Amino acid sequence: MLLRLLATVAGLLLSTAAHTGTLTLQDANERVPLMGWTEVYVDDTRSQTVQDVNAHRDWFQPSALEAINFGFTEARVWLRFSIRNNLPVTQQRILYLRHFLFDEVVLHTVTDNGIHSQYSGREHLDQHNASPLPTRFFHFQLDIPPNTTRDYYLALTSEDALSSSLTLVSLEQFQRIMIIDAAAVTFYSALILTNLFFAVFMLVKLREVELLYYVGFLVFHHLIAIMMLEGVPASLLGFDNLFWNKTGFIFLINVAITMAVLFSRSFLKLKEKYPVDYLISRGLLVLMLVSCVQSLLLPHVIGSALTTVFCMIVGVGIMVTCVRCAAKHDRVAKLFLLSWTAGVTGATLYGLKLWNILPINGFTNHAWHIGTVVEAILFSFTIADRVTTERRMRLQAQTEQVEQERALRQAQEQLLQVETAAKIELEQQVQERTKDITQIMAKLEFQNQQLTELSINDPLTQVRNRRFFNDAFPELWQEAQRAGGWLSIILLDIDHFKAVNDQYGHLTGDRCLVTLAANLRQWVSRPKDIICRYGGEEFIIVLHATDLASATQLAQRLRQAVSEIQIPLEDTTLHITASLGVAATIPQPDANPEQLIAICDHALYQAKSNGRNQVSVAGALQSRSLSNNR
Repeated sequence: MLLRLLATVAGLLLSTAAHTGTLTLQDANERVPLMGWTEVYVDDTRSQTVQDVNAHRDWFQPSALEAINFGFTEARVWLRFSIRNNLPVTQQRILYLRHFLFDEVVLHTVTDNGIHSQYSGREHLDQHNASPLPTRFFHFQLDIPPNTTRDYYLALTSEDALSSSLTLVSLEQFQRIMIIDAAAVTFYSALILTNLFFAVFMLVKLREVELLYYVGFLVFHHLIAIMMLEGVPASLLGFDNLFWNKTGFIFLINVAITMAVLFSRSFLKLKEKYPVDYLISRGLLVLMLVSCVQSLLLPHVIGSALTTVFCMIVGVGIMVTCVRCAAKHDRVAKLFLLSWTAGVTGATLYGLKLWNILPINGFTNHAWHIGTVVEAILFSFTIADRVTTERRMRLQAQTEQVEQERALRQAQEQLLQVETAAKIELEQQVQERTKDITQIMAKLEFQNQQLTELSINDPLTQVRNRRFFNDAFPELWQEAQRAGGWLSIILLDIDHFKAVNDQYGHLTGDRCLVTLAANLRQWVSRPKDIICRYGGEEFIIVLHATDLASATQLAQRLRQAVSEIQIPLEDTTLHITASLGVAATIPQPDANPEQLIAICDHALYQAKSNGRNQVSVAGALQSRSLSNNR
C-alpha cells in the first residue's frame, strides 16, 4: 500500500479535468485514468438492460468525477465510454478497477455482431470470458482491432460503497502493477505481523488483560479486516461468499473497535483513575455492541453506513477521553492519544472517501492502511514505555522502603540510647530539672508507643508476631463468645521450606516469607481479622465472624495464590506451595480457645500427610471433641 501511494502521488498532482468524446489510443505504454472519458447513467431501479441504455444514449451525462465515487447506493451505475484505435495493429488493454467489494461488474462491448458481455474479472469469480490474468480485483482484457472505434458499457452494483479508480493500462503495465501491489501487501503484512508478535510476547510476559484486548484489536482490525478489504483471503483461499467478504468484513470491524474500547479503558486505568471517563467508555462499549448486532441483522448497505458512523463516533470518543486524561498530565494518555489519532485520522479519511465527501486518490485509497501501520508502531512504543516506567517506579519504591527500614532501625537504636541517658539524668537532676524531665517523659511516651508497635510486629514479614497473637486471640475468643458468632482460624505452613533454605540460602528463604506475607495481606484485610507469623515458616490467620465454609473457601484461594507466587532468582524462578489447616467454632463459656488451635494444627498435619499443597478442614471427630470439651 505504501509503495502504491508513492507511485500515485505524482499522478495526483498532475490530474486534469474530465474529458469528453472518444479516447484515442496513442502509445502502447500509456496509462489512462478512464473516468474522465466516460458518461454516467444512474439506474435507481436496477431494471434497465444494456439494450435499453444503448437505445437511449441521451440518458447519459458527462462524468465530472476523476474516479468512480458514488458513495453508498443501491442503484446500478452505468458507465459509457468509447475507445478509438488508429494504430495499424490490434491493441490489447486492461480495464482495471482497484476495488474488491463490488456485487457485480459487467462489461458490455458493442460490436458489429451485437453486444457481448463479460462478467467480473477476478479469477475466482470468473465465469464468463473474463481476463485470464489472476488478480483479486476486477479487470477486463480489451482487444481493439486496428482503425476501429469500440463502444463499452460498464455496469456496477454494490451494497457497499461504489468507490474505485478506473484505469486503462497495457498488459505489461498491469503486470507491473500487480507485482507492486503484491510487494505492498507483503510489506504491510510484515509491519503488522511484527507489531502483533511484539504484542503477543508482551501479553505472555506480563499477562495483563489490556494486552489481550490489544492483540484482539490488531488481529481483527489491522490484520484480518484490512486483508479482507484488500481481497487477500478471497484470492488465496477462494472465499467468494458475499456474506464472508462483506457482512463478515463490517462485523469484524465492529468487533475490532469493541476490542479497542476495552483496550483503551483498561490500558488508561479509567475505572481507578478517571471515573467520569470510565462511564463514557461504557457508553461507547454499548454503542459498539449495538453496531455488532446491526451489522449481522440489517441489510448490508444500511449496516455498512451505520458501522462507518458508529466507528467514527467511537473513535472520536476514545480520542476525547485521551485528551481529558492527557490534560491531567498523564504521560500514558498522551502517548495513547498520539497512537490512536494516527489510526482514527487514516480511517476517517478513508470513510469520508466512501461517503463521497473526499475524492478518490492515492492518499485516500490508502489512508486507512497508512494510519493502521503508524498506529501499530506507536502503540508498540507506548506499551514498551509504560512497562519501562512501571519498572522504574517499582525499583524506586523498593529503594525508598529499604531506606525507611534503615531509618527505623537507627531510630530504635537512638531511642534506646536516649532512654538510658534520660534515666541517668533523671536520677541525678530530679529536683533541678523537673520541667525538662516532664518534656523528656512526654517524648519517651511517644517513642515507647513506637517500640510497642515494633514489639508486636514481625520485623521480617511486617505482620503481627506470636506475642501479639497470644494476647489478641483470647480477646477475640471472648468477643465472639459474647456475640454468639463464629470464629475461624487458618494455619498455613510453607511446604519443604527447610529445603529452600538449604538449597538457596536463608536470604532466599526470607524473600519467600516476605512475599508470602504480602500476598496474605492482600486476601485478609478486614479490620478485626489478623495475620500472625506463628513460627519459622508458619502463619496463623484469625477470621472474625466467619463460618467454616467461608474460611475453607478463603483457605483454598490462599493456597492457589501461594502456588502462583514466582520469586525470581539469578538463574531461575522459585515456586513455593503451602499446606493449610482450617477450623471454626462458635465459642462457648466452658470451651478452651487452645483446643481450637489444636484441632486446626491437626488438620494442618493431615494436609501435610496427604501430600502437601492442599487444604485440610477439621473433621467431624475433631469438631465433636471440641464441643465435648466445652
